[in-house]
Amino acid sequence: MTALCAVVLALASAQAHAVEANRAAPADLDAIKGIGPVMVERIVAARQQRPFADWRDFSSRVRGVGPATATRLSANGLTVNGRRLGQEPPPTPIQWQPMVPRPLEPAHSPGPAPKAHN
Repeated sequence: MTALCAVVLALASAQAHAVEANRAAPADLDAIKGIGPVMVERIVAARQQRPFADWRDFSSRVRGVGPATATRLSANGLTVNGRRLGQEPPPTPIQWQPMVPRPLEPAHSPGPAPKAHN
């Protein structure tokens, strides 16, 4: 029971210290280990264009943030849309739709009807 309480408190503490990339003040971003003044400027400039959709969007729009850096920043408390790296929602599954057959069109225009032989 004590171990469970420790885990719950650790998770709550981690969520309390989360810094949201889309809304955090520059000083809060700078407080994240691994983010310095130059990175803060890049994050703020990129989010002014439009909010980050997810971690992939964040990494592609903020120069200097590759997979290793994104992992480190997430572990140090940075979130994108309230999610840590790896907590992305699964992609929307493709909905199956039955194929509706279309009538075949003749390859060439039909000529006069053949004469019937009796």
